[in-house]
Amino acid sequence: MMLSVLYYGTVEAMEETTYGYSEVSLSDVRQQFLEKYRQKQELMKYRDIGQADWPLVDSVQMIYEKHYQDDPDSLSVPYCTYNAKGNFYAEVVDKSHARIVLVYNGVSENGKCYLFVAEEEHFDTEGSMLDNTSLLEFYAVNVEEGKVYEAHKTTWGGAESQEYREATRE
Repeated sequence: MMLSVLYYGTVEAMEETTYGYSEVSLSDVRQQFLEKYRQKQELMKYRDIGQADWPLVDSVQMIYEKHYQDDPDSLSVPYCTYNAKGNFYAEVVDKSHARIVLVYNGVSENGKCYLFVAEEEHFDTEGSMLDNTSLLEFYAVNVEEGKVYEAHKTTWGGAESQEYREATRE
């Protein structure tokens, strides 16, 4: 006797054994389900993000894993989206009256890195954003090399670290 199982739009057949359905068949189905789940989970991180901006999502993920995932207030995964002006940003930490966002700031001078600014936005007790956003750090991400560089500065002006400068300039 054969049993057909509908599995994500495909039909899988499992052979019945004396004791029910074979463990090998069930194991195969479980493995296929797990693989499809992982693929879907991977695509979810790009949800609502244009395909041209997927490298930005990957960059945010790299910054998050290196600097924010161990923060007790960090989100389980970065929330990537666009602001009203269409600019890409990602929320990575959500505190009671503040949140940390990574704001996309363009491509490096040498074209090898995506640039981000970590900002802490502050809110009043009613949840309205206050006018005192703090700059926390500047990041450069080379996705191809899998590296994140920190500028070690908290203002728009000023000198950045030697490593950051070498990664972003000609």
